[in-house]
Amino acid sequence: MYLVSFAATLGGVVFAAVLGRLLGRGQRATAGEYNGQALSLIGGVLLSSFILLTGFQVAGSWSALSTARARTYDEARALTDVYWAAGGLAAPDRDRLRGLLKNYTRQVERREFPALAAGHTSPQAWQALDAVRGALDTAPATTPARQSAKSAAQSNLATVYQTRTDRAAQVKAGMPLITWIALLVAGAFLIAFPAVLGLTASVRNLVALCFVGAAVAFAVCLTAQLNHAFQPPYAVRPTAYLFAEARFRQIDG
Repeated sequence: MYLVSFAATLGGVVFAAVLGRLLGRGQRATAGEYNGQALSLIGGVLLSSFILLTGFQVAGSWSALSTARARTYDEARALTDVYWAAGGLAAPDRDRLRGLLKNYTRQVERREFPALAAGHTSPQAWQALDAVRGALDTAPATTPARQSAKSAAQSNLATVYQTRTDRAAQVKAGMPLITWIALLVAGAFLIAFPAVLGLTASVRNLVALCFVGAAVAFAVCLTAQLNHAFQPPYAVRPTAYLFAEARFRQIDG
């Protein structure tokens, strides 16, 4: 699966090794003497590699997080539209459908999001939504006004199903494993670079290196926490469904 990436990485290692052997036979290279420009170049390459990988991870994870949050508001709006359209049905069908919509919204808020944090959707929420669809499909529409209301409700209910399907796909979604390996390797080399050159002999330099290690570890931890849209501490919250419940009460009023 990762054969092409592994081969490309190995090719870069071989190229660097061959180039280093061919060009590293001078007197300065043999004596192990380095000037400031050479050290700055190597350090800059390591730092740029780590920043590139971290930025890629954060951008991808943040985009997925923002999309997941936006989809909850799309679903909440669709639920309120179904709730509103149900007002055009006969009174018994309207009351039954609205009661089932309230139950589904509570299921998502109280059961679904704890289940999402554990890596799966809630079966109870799916059953509650299926109950809404069953009640809507069997509701009679004997007049043109009721037919129009039922059609509008069914259209918006399809949007609810679509957003739920998208959320189910996002539960286990994340950045590829190979990018995490590359990020960890780049971070480790970035921390080890000063120590390899012997720049940590004094306590002052060692403290500075510890700060670098803390910064790298924090960056890796942050990207890991952003990697799953429904897991704390940056998880998507059920705020949109609280908004939907408030709209239900306003419509009832």
